Amino acid sequence: MTTLALLPATTFGTPSGNYNGSSTSFVGNAVPAANYYGGQGSIQTLNFTIGNLTATLTTQATLSDDPTDNFWFDVYTLTANRSTNTVTNSPIGNFSWLRVAVTNFTAGNITVATVTY
Repeated sequence: MTTLALLPATTFGTPSGNYNGSSTSFVGNAVPAANYYGGQGSIQTLNFTIGNLTATLTTQATLSDDPTDNFWFDVYTLTANRSTNTVTNSPIGNFSWLRVAVTNFTAGNITVATVTY
């Protein structure tokens, strides 16, 4: 089993990864997913742990080996409105690359955002 981080731990107002600490929107780094390795993977599971979060977390995927912005599509959306200590596990398909786009980020923290396959 392989687990990859889609976002670092992120707290509203504190710069982390691609988040500058003041923006309400940012996109995490793309990570190679199960199908990146020539179809060797299987269904992938998203794992989010959040606390008092107000934001929308949209997991995006692509089947391209070398994706540009035009190749990404949405596969799962979690909308949080001050949810406390929520853990979400959601199975998704078999893709080459995954990333998380965060929008409407105005409060709280993202403790864990990973994919497992």
